[in-house]
Amino acid sequence: MRNRLFFPLMALIAVAMVALALNWPEGEAGRGVATTPADAPPAAPAG
Repeated sequence: MRNRLFFPLMALIAVAMVALALNWPEGEAGRGVATTPADAPPAAPAG
């Protein structure tokens, strides 16, 4: 395969993998990208 085709293709695949990793949920019941800190359970009071 020519370098002129190979390296842009590899760069495109790498960018696609990073985008997929940023949007993939964290496990079966893990939190996804839509989870906000407001959804977290309240912390125990300090003291």
